[in-house]
Amino acid sequence: MKKLILASILLFGATAYSQTKGSWYLGGSAGFSMGTTTQGNTTVKRSSWSASPEVGTFLTDHIQLGLGITSSGTYSDFISLNSVRTLQFGGTVYSRYLFGDKAFRPFLGVSAGYLYGESRTSPGNNPSNVGTINASLSAGFAYYVTPRIGIFGSVGVLGYTNVRTQVTGVPDLITNDFGFNANTLGNRFTIGMYYTICQGKLKE
Repeated sequence: MKKLILASILLFGATAYSQTKGSWYLGGSAGFSMGTTTQGNTTVKRSSWSASPEVGTFLTDHIQLGLGITSSGTYSDFISLNSVRTLQFGGTVYSRYLFGDKAFRPFLGVSAGYLYGESRTSPGNNPSNVGTINASLSAGFAYYVTPRIGIFGSVGVLGYTNVRTQVTGVPDLITNDFGFNANTLGNRFTIGMYYTICQGKLKE
């Protein structure tokens, strides 16, 4: 009997929680990554984070389009030398293709964004202005725990980043990265939660 009840719950969850064309949602995502690099007696500790409240809609039963207001920060600590902190704000637009129509839906996604902010080196140096353009391809999953509440997790797959650093009195420093590494992907794993504020028309 218990197995029958459990099977019924799983079946209900797998068939009733899919979002449809015309659904609108609010939510947000956050990410964090950290690591170290060592060369000889020098060790660099790195960390980065991001947070993004979002709004989006389903253009079709499978295609999702969203917009986020993003903040992000990085910290690099050069042991026995100095540390560098960067704080930026901006926006991100993204789209995902979700496979299937059950509660659990894998997806592929693309995103692009622009961030602008300030970088400070301690001790001492004057702050610099930093602008970042990024684009990435990701893969992940969506799981709808109720008809309106969904959890999304994604892992960066491929990315491009352009960073322009401006310091008074010196030429701009421009860095371009493309590939599978942390410089292009930023936070490799992000997780978000979304609440559907308006459901689209259910398929009959």
